[in-house]
Amino acid sequence: MSKHVDITEFAEGLEARLHQAGIELTMGGEPTFVSALPDAPEWNTTAMGPEKLGYARRMAACLIDAVYPEALAMQVFGKWYPGEPLPRWNVVTLHTPAGELWPETERLLLDDVAGGNDEEHARILAHEIAKSLGLESGVLPAIEQDARGWDAVGWVLPLANEQGRWSSVSWPFSDDKPIDVFAGDSPIGLRLPLHELAEDCPRGALTVEVREGALEIFIPPLAWEAFRELIGMIRELVIRLDYADLVFCGYAPSETKGEVISLGLAADPGVLEVNLPPARTWHEYDFILRECAKAADKVELKLEKYQMNGAVYGTGGGSHLAFGGPDLARNPFLKDPRRITSILRYWQHHPALSYLFTGQYVGPGSQAPRVDEGPTHGLYELEVACEGIENMHDTPNGELIDQFLKNLMTDSSGNTHRSELCFDKFHNYAMPNGCLGILELRAFETYNTVDSMSAVALFVRSIFTRLFEAPFKEPLKRFGPHLHDRYFLPAFLWEDVLAICKDLKAHGFDFDPAWLEAVIEFRCPSVGQIKFEDGSIDVRRAFESWPLMAEESRGSSTVRVVDNSSDRLQVTLSDKGLLEKGMLLANGVRVPFEEVGGRMICGIRYKCASAYPALHPHVPIQSPLHLEWVDRKSGETLAASRYHYWNPGGPVYNGRPGDAEEARERRAERWLPADDLIGGRPTSHEPKLAPEYRYTLDLRRQLRV
Repeated sequence: MSKHVDITEFAEGLEARLHQAGIELTMGGEPTFVSALPDAPEWNTTAMGPEKLGYARRMAACLIDAVYPEALAMQVFGKWYPGEPLPRWNVVTLHTPAGELWPETERLLLDDVAGGNDEEHARILAHEIAKSLGLESGVLPAIEQDARGWDAVGWVLPLANEQGRWSSVSWPFSDDKPIDVFAGDSPIGLRLPLHELAEDCPRGALTVEVREGALEIFIPPLAWEAFRELIGMIRELVIRLDYADLVFCGYAPSETKGEVISLGLAADPGVLEVNLPPARTWHEYDFILRECAKAADKVELKLEKYQMNGAVYGTGGGSHLAFGGPDLARNPFLKDPRRITSILRYWQHHPALSYLFTGQYVGPGSQAPRVDEGPTHGLYELEVACEGIENMHDTPNGELIDQFLKNLMTDSSGNTHRSELCFDKFHNYAMPNGCLGILELRAFETYNTVDSMSAVALFVRSIFTRLFEAPFKEPLKRFGPHLHDRYFLPAFLWEDVLAICKDLKAHGFDFDPAWLEAVIEFRCPSVGQIKFEDGSIDVRRAFESWPLMAEESRGSSTVRVVDNSSDRLQVTLSDKGLLEKGMLLANGVRVPFEEVGGRMICGIRYKCASAYPALHPHVPIQSPLHLEWVDRKSGETLAASRYHYWNPGGPVYNGRPGDAEEARERRAERWLPADDLIGGRPTSHEPKLAPEYRYTLDLRRQLRV
């Protein structure tokens, strides 16, 4: 019997085995945070809003202070989605191991308060920058028309750096003919009328402006060496001029060759997403994850969200895991692509990796469906693809791997991003950052503690290492209709976790499943118990699949509409022998227990709320659930409770719970003793079952006319 090790000691042994095998496996993640009172649209549905940028800036300040001293905070711009007025911002911290990129953090405006600059500060700084570069004659005024007429809004310096030399070009503007920028709220560097330039005219430009007292400096696209030189020169000017309340924005440096550590705080729908820098080891990943959580806590951002009914979930955003290599030459997946097929096969065999660590709902309509929840031909075609990669005489390159897998790892609509194992950033020419050799695991979302997120990341890293040492070659498994019936219930998910841990141990990785117990308790908490003389019944939350109803066009954007009117619970009977004396009724229907690992288990699926559009309009709301333990001999109810999905005291709640205690109280209020049912003789009905459901009772089919 192996001696017990703690999680850190286990990780040290894991990293030693990777090092001994010469495998450099980097890992990253995307933990997400929300406001303590997440009622505004930016904390629920929209990416941007009035508060989120301030939170990102304050969190960046905390990270610079604690982790990345002398880093530069910069506001760059990323994805621009249809229906959104501006590209989404991303506050990044740029840090070099040598430091001194921007030691004067106090001169940066890292909050959402007004600064103390005016237009004269912008004019002086723009001309001083040009003068330092020997390009003073290139500075051009920019103007914008509003309701009051024409206003000067900033200064523009066309700028390029080739072979270490700075240069400017003549644009068709002057003091007499200023640059008329497009109307908008973004920096003027994003609103320049570049269409008025000749096709062969360089378009890069540095801009300086003042907005709400902040002195904003827009950096054009530059390679790392030129970027570092420009920032150093601006730093000297700022110190000499004694300027403060600066906001650097524009483009982060390219061609950094690993010399820059970049951490991003990105605007994403409903959350502030942290893009962690690639970590070489789990210890590095654990460290930065914990520091991010500390920084978030300081600015009052949270890892969990309270629903109206008191249920506690993660933030609702991704905490996806990403694995790759230090560069393409050392990428472990490109060095041996059979490692990818081994992962694909193993993941498909273990539904716990698809469901337990994800978010509020799962299944085909979710953001990370399994391959056997996508197109009906998907599983067979993936088997053919895996065999093709495994049997090639020559090692396939990234482009060929992309052709093998990109169009198979999708949801039912063919969306390559909505897949639990996503290859969008592996070798995808269609995306600017698509050729990074990264395998992204999208069926992993934020948990309520850093300990849980870190333990899950180590669990996955352990599985990868085990598969690198001993490839998994089993044929893909045909779960058929029982996939959801079994693995939406926590009993089967935990059984699968134990099977994975047993397999890891057989390969020399003694991962303790106790490190994951907090995850299943968070995802599938107990909602109540029914106690009676000889035993008890435990009721806990299970997972549910919300069917995709439609993809609707709403203006310039597309919205996925799901039917979220159903819920699923798991009921567990304390002793099998109790069924000889009694039976459990759910809304008058006998619950058909099945034995699972020595326990009697059954899932209950029911319509918990109204929705439109929704399936089965003839089914009424079936909450509260009336759960009765009935004596078989006398037919009397011996114990009973009611479970309310929603507020038992009224149709609405007075806002979200303000804290954990209020959330707990609301959950407790929804599980109520049903003493009025005790002593009654209810009519019991035999369940109407179907081949797809052996372990789940679907009350939506139990209607009696």
